[in-house]
Amino acid sequence: MELIDTGRCVITAQRNKGVNSRQLAKIANTSPQQVLRWRKSKNMKIHTIQLICLSLDITIDDFISFGYK
Repeated sequence: MELIDTGRCVITAQRNKGVNSRQLAKIANTSPQQVLRWRKSKNMKIHTIQLICLSLDITIDDFISFGYK
């Protein structure tokens, strides 16, 4: 089984939604530096994934699928 690269998921989700890191930070009520950390992360907590998905209006299934593309 291949492990999911959550950073790649964030990058792909942003690209698909047309949302840059500064915009995501504002929507998620966090800093642009935190979004950069998410983008570089290979692994993250489910709570963080939920926050990103809510902010980008995508499902967790969609988010995870981006790790395989």
